[in-house]
Parts: sequence; structure tokens; C-alpha cells
Amino acid sequence: MGYFNSAITSPDAMLEIAHRRDSSAQAVDLFGFNRTIGTIYETVFNNGGGVYQFPSEMVTLSCVSTSAADTMSILIQGLNTDYEVINDIVTLSGTTPVASNIQFYRINSAVILSGTNAGAISITNNATVHAYIEAELGSDQGLIYTVPADHSLYIFTAQFTSGTVNPNKYLFSRALTRSSTGRQVRFWEATFATNVNYSLVRPFRVPPKTDFTIEAKSSSSENELSIYLNAVLMEEDL
Repeated sequence: MGYFNSAITSPDAMLEIAHRRDSSAQAVDLFGFNRTIGTIYETVFNNGGGVYQFPSEMVTLSCVSTSAADTMSILIQGLNTDYEVINDIVTLSGTTPVASNIQFYRINSAVILSGTNAGAISITNNATVHAYIEAELGSDQGLIYTVPADHSLYIFTAQFTSGTVNPNKYLFSRALTRSSTGRQVRFWEATFATNVNYSLVRPFRVPPKTDFTIEAKSSSSENELSIYLNAVLMEEDL
């Protein structure tokens, strides 16, 4: 008998989820990267410093590259104000901004659908960057995720990799959750100089309609940090 669905006989639940054998469970890989972590807490987001600003209402997104050669389509995945999953495909026009076809309340990911992006792609609203695809990478790298309605996110493992080479420099990190009603909690504080791996005996649950980010700061000057979270998004038992 399967661990999470009696109709699936494999004992390896993670393999079955990755294989998409059950529509109620979906593998989620979260990647965060920031080259310039300063001495004040900021979101681990490859657009640079500062705390990520979630939209306060549905917004139209502006998509633009720093290279005229980028005319490929990008897939934006996010949520509406009911925290329902929505997707949009926007075809870039190089350095000329192109508006999204629909509005978003949350943006969970952005990825190009063909080729290689020659320039950096910014996905913004009123100059606030909500997703950022660095040149030649093809995908955003922000440790920023909002759980859809009627689902929970279960985090199984986390890997923190520090780019410091100075033995007297440290990184500090902490997680943040914010509910749909505005309740905000910071927790899971850690201090490390090189790399840290967390393998949770029991997965950490992020409830429905909850924003989840990781923030970090450096003990001095600037530091580089990358984070990977291995998670599963599962439907609630309604």
C-alpha cells in the first residue's frame, strides 16, 4: 500500500509525487540566491537587497529584458486574491515592456519557455520587482512562495550554502510566514559560516493562504548565499 494514496502501490511516496502519479500532491523545489547579503535582514532574492514586497491587490505585471534579443515567451505562475492558482504566458519584446494578460495577487515563479535569455528579465509593477530572471539562467531564484487555498506546503529538507571565504564572517538567517489576515511570524533563526543542511524528521507545514520567505544578513560587509528547499504541496482533507 502506498504511503499517501491507497490506489498507488509503490512504497516510495516521493518518487510517485515527482512522477505526478497523484494530482493531489505536487513536488515543489524552491531556490533562493543573493550575491549581496548585507548587514540588515533582507529576503533571499536574486534581484538584490531589501525585503520582498508582496502586492496589496491584484496587479498587472510589466515584463522586460535588458537585451533586445529576448523575444521568447515566459510563464508566470501565481495566485489571485482567492489564493487560487493562475498562470500567464507573456511574449517578450526585448527592451520594450510588455504587460501581462491577467492580473496577479501573488507571483510564485517565472521561467522562460524557449532558448536562452541573453539579458536580465524583470517582472514588475510600479517599479517593484516581483520576479527576476538573471541573464542566461532562464528562471527566477527567489526564496518566496505563497501556498494556494485548500493546500499545505510540507518542507522536508533545506540546504544553505554560504559564499564567504573569511572564517570570521557569519551569515544569519530566519524564516518568515504571513497569513492572509496579516499575522506575521519570524522563526527558525540560525547562524552559520559555511554550509548547513537540514533534514527534517517531520516535515514543516506551511498552511493554506500563507506567504513564506527566508531572510538573511551578514555579520560584516556583504556575503553570498544560496538556499534550496525540497517540499511537497498537498491538498487539504476537505
